[in-house]
Amino acid sequence: MTQTSINYARVLYELSVTPESIKDAKRVLEETPQLLQILESPVVPLLQKEKAVGRIFEKKLADFICVLCKYRHAELLFEIFQAYQEYYNEQNHILNAVLYYVTPPAKEQLEEIKKFLEQKYGAEDTALELKEDKSLVGGFILRVEDQEFDYSLKGRINALQQKLIWR
Repeated sequence: MTQTSINYARVLYELSVTPESIKDAKRVLEETPQLLQILESPVVPLLQKEKAVGRIFEKKLADFICVLCKYRHAELLFEIFQAYQEYYNEQNHILNAVLYYVTPPAKEQLEEIKKFLEQKYGAEDTALELKEDKSLVGGFILRVEDQEFDYSLKGRINALQQKLIWR
């Protein structure tokens, strides 16, 4: 993630744009990739971009996207949205964590993981992002801030291999 994206995300947060608006905008851009292509295109005049954006998004977000288009940073939108969510969570004492898994965990397991993280880090809530990773063979890896909890089969095999090499 670039510092430019982080700076834009903080501006977006300061504009009091809600996370729901960001999610809606992200959904619209994912469902209509042509819109993002238009916003990124140097051939399309800024005035046309402003009109299109003004009809699709709420006022604050539309103005923000128009500024991005003006300075030719529209390609950073998804990165900015991700940085916004992380900054929003940080400001609201919500812990950001990523769970890499082979088989999707049950709802009860997710609740236990969240409870563990909230107790360990003293957070009020946890935003747990789930990512499938078949290379783990089994188990899971939990990444929080700069820490990693590796309960994967691949990690255990690597640890055993290291132990055997050092003997």
